[in-house]
Amino acid sequence: MVQILKEEIRQAIIRHAKDEFLEHGFAKASLKRIAGKVGVSVGNLYRYFDNKEKLYDHIVSCIYPYLEKLTQKRLKEPIPDEEFKLKAIVLALNELAPDDVRIPLLILMDGSAGTKHEHANLIWREWMRDNVIGHLHVYNDLKQEVKFSDDTAGPIAVAFLEGFLEIMRQNCDDEARASIVQQYVLFWYTGLKSFI
Repeated sequence: MVQILKEEIRQAIIRHAKDEFLEHGFAKASLKRIAGKVGVSVGNLYRYFDNKEKLYDHIVSCIYPYLEKLTQKRLKEPIPDEEFKLKAIVLALNELAPDDVRIPLLILMDGSAGTKHEHANLIWREWMRDNVIGHLHVYNDLKQEVKFSDDTAGPIAVAFLEGFLEIMRQNCDDEARASIVQQYVLFWYTGLKSFI
């Protein structure tokens, strides 16, 4: 007899898999624990997702468009004034703050060892580094001298992104997280602006 896949079970698998991957990362996550929390057998879980990596891929695949939008499109658009630029950065980062995006982001950034995604953090750092290089070039051009070399961009990008991920790791409601993101960006923006 053919059994019909149930959407409620599929969604429960995804929900519990997010918890499992967030807590244990891909390498130490257990399909047996996920199935147990859902109340199905591991064999039944395989009817919904062929293997652990396909389940992981399903969960983290939604993040890539956000990362590309944040690091490429938004930061390449001409922005008319400083206040608008600051708001645009805060809005872009806050798109990553709601739990339905934040949790897969943290799973991707913190728990992807052993998957084809294990270099996602490095790729995001490279995207951000390239963006910082662009800003350093603009600054150097304005000063008509090389105050900051391209080698400075990597550590700046890493520091910014790790701080942002630390905000995403905090357990608080979306409104509080959005406020922290705004304060964080404002600190970086005004701090760096006053330094330069």
